[in-house]
Amino acid sequence: MDFSLLRAAAFAFNMAEGEPDWPVVVVTGIVLVFAVLILLYLIIAFEGVIFTAIDNKKAAAKKDASKPAPAPAAPPVAKAQNASAPKVQAGIPGEIIAAIAAAVASMEGGKKFAIRSVKRAKKGRSAWSSAGVMSNTEPF
Repeated sequence: MDFSLLRAAAFAFNMAEGEPDWPVVVVTGIVLVFAVLILLYLIIAFEGVIFTAIDNKKAAAKKDASKPAPAPAAPPVAKAQNASAPKVQAGIPGEIIAAIAAAVASMEGGKKFAIRSVKRAKKGRSAWSSAGVMSNTEPF
């Protein structure tokens, strides 16, 4: 590549003597920009290492603090004396009743409960439809 024309233009704009030529300025600028980018990358990577170490220490401290004591063996579940089969609306299969009972048991966390009846929800507006009616009819 012949830079003589560009060098002549740069020399015409460069009135002061002793200033560096334009290729030196360009290379210096590029090197400086990439050096700063590498420095920023290293700073951000180092911060990531520091914050990860801090999070790991917090997690280890929380794990040690929340270590549960060994749980005693669960007593056998006794059948309730007055437990009767729940009243179920016609058309609801037993698998659905079992799934509902399992969901309630998992949410109760070991508390005693009894499902007394299971029936289908009334047909009506959907939750989105009811929300739309409420928002459009409420006073200002």
